[in-house]
Amino acid sequence: MDHTYRPEIYVLRSERWKQYITESLAKKLQISHTSHNLGPDRPGMLEAGNTHMRIWKLVIWAQLFGSGIASADLIYLNSQAGLATSAGVTAVAISPHPSWQPNHPANPGDPTNNSAVWISYADTGYGGSTFQPYGGSKPVVTIYDTFQSDPGTLHLNVWADDTADVLLDGAYLYHAVFTQSICSGQPIGCRPDDVGVIDAPLSAGNHTLEFVLYQVGTGTNTYDNPFGLLFSGTAPADPVITNPEPTSILLLGAAIVACAVRRKNRTAH
Repeated sequence: MDHTYRPEIYVLRSERWKQYITESLAKKLQISHTSHNLGPDRPGMLEAGNTHMRIWKLVIWAQLFGSGIASADLIYLNSQAGLATSAGVTAVAISPHPSWQPNHPANPGDPTNNSAVWISYADTGYGGSTFQPYGGSKPVVTIYDTFQSDPGTLHLNVWADDTADVLLDGAYLYHAVFTQSICSGQPIGCRPDDVGVIDAPLSAGNHTLEFVLYQVGTGTNTYDNPFGLLFSGTAPADPVITNPEPTSILLLGAAIVACAVRRKNRTAH
């Protein structure tokens, strides 16, 4: 199972905010330096003090914001060895037929992810050691993928030899087709163009995907009539709140102390 979390989007936003804060601090420091050198009467002292206070407030805010960011993540749902099956064994990786969609397709929810591979309940792939004979409209095996998601959308691409039903929590998302060409010759099939594309709403909670596989081919060996499943997709994950780093906590403490000392000195004068 490839249920990986992805915090890129909100982390990127936080980095942009940090860049904005850094630029603001630089400008205020320049103003403060100018104010301290306005002449012997030091008419800019009050402005400088206010500027320093604003700087420290920005530092505190930046640390709190940057170290406690909530990030929107993704869960990868990819066909891989180890998934549960109705055959009482876990799925194994198999070799794809030359006409099949190749391994490692781009994930529809994140094109940079390409870890999905063809799988089956046994070595039923191209040139494999286990031959799966014709079954017609009777299911051969079901492969399961369970996950926990946040509300959002399930994005999923599915291929199968020869075809497959796809269910989410017992409800059909895609029905098998029992035509015969190269695999089914249409979605859901095994060739690149025969992909079943699924975009379905998800509620928060636990979910189960079911892939019900059929063997419609009449070949008599695994070179002419292999059998398997390939899928790749994403689901939204629960947001993650990162903990403050030790250096952030130290900087925050130093900022608070500096503010207190500056206020005490101003009162004394």
